Amino acid sequence: MNERITLISILDKESIIKIKDTLKVINKSNLCKVPFGKNIENREEVDTLPFHFTFCAWDISQEKEILASLKNISFKKFQIKVKDIKIMNGKEDSYVLYFEVENNDYLKELQKKIYNISPIEKYNPDNFKFHITIHIDKDYDLVLKMEKELKENFKEFYLTIDNLGLFEIYPAKLIYTI
Repeated sequence: MNERITLISILDKESIIKIKDTLKVINKSNLCKVPFGKNIENREEVDTLPFHFTFCAWDISQEKEILASLKNISFKKFQIKVKDIKIMNGKEDSYVLYFEVENNDYLKELQKKIYNISPIEKYNPDNFKFHITIHIDKDYDLVLKMEKELKENFKEFYLTIDNLGLFEIYPAKLIYTI
């Protein structure tokens, strides 16, 4: 089913623990980050990407070209700040609950380099808002309830990005790490 490749952040172990600890207050056992509209019957089953934010996604037919270009991208470990929890509209009348990520200079520069490899307008650094998806659902009341539960004791926190990973998806298969 792999139709595209996606370059994402790879968080360190402590950051994954922070996210999971933050999400413990939600009364929902199976969160799903896979968008609707991907011709996937069981979204939860193919939701194998770790928590992340996306830099860009390309058609899988570009894999060799993208892989060659990514080898020229330099990367250093960095931190991001998670500053809020929000909801946005998703595909097929769904709602995306997400952590809002604060832009920083290094993140913006990295995004520009990646965007210039093979520009996809959706990931244009002038308009793109980084976020970490928590859950996607068509039940707006459920998403609102989850947002409320998370915001009750929410405090901004920092996450460390160890690497970037290029994945074939769905399901996820790591093919390259920067």
